[in-house]
Amino acid sequence: MRFQDHTVRTTHKALEDLLRSAAAIPPDRLDWSPNETSRSTLSQLQEIAAGARWILAIVRDRRMPEFDDHARRESDRLRQTYDTLERCRDAARATTDELLAEVAAFPDDHLEDEIALPFGGGTILTMAEILQLHYWNVVYHLGQINYIQTILGDREMH
Repeated sequence: MRFQDHTVRTTHKALEDLLRSAAAIPPDRLDWSPNETSRSTLSQLQEIAAGARWILAIVRDRRMPEFDDHARRESDRLRQTYDTLERCRDAARATTDELLAEVAAFPDDHLEDEIALPFGGGTILTMAEILQLHYWNVVYHLGQINYIQTILGDREMH
């Protein structure tokens, strides 16, 4: 199996796991967070719904897109349009499908190409690592949503 195909399969599964867990949160608790510095389930879903777009730009262009104040404001504006579980779910599936089509078509001979990203004080990632960024982010937020469920008293594995 190609690395890209494995990434597509595991990312689709992780996204569906995330969406199933989020759907188990009581509707009146979707925008609730455990404290003032924590994020709600809805906030995390908004990130997943919008976040695949900038990764898609990196995969397509093989460089970091502009991420200036205007780009950040536009990203924030877009996230706010995903104001329900259903809108987040639909957008997350659509943007993930678009990203994963590019991942599936990514050429093997460019997996080790490197890209500099400004996050965390600056980091260099291979394109193989970039192809898995959305998977990593989805799984990260799945854990956070599962933790919210346990705080709310839900111990069921969804």
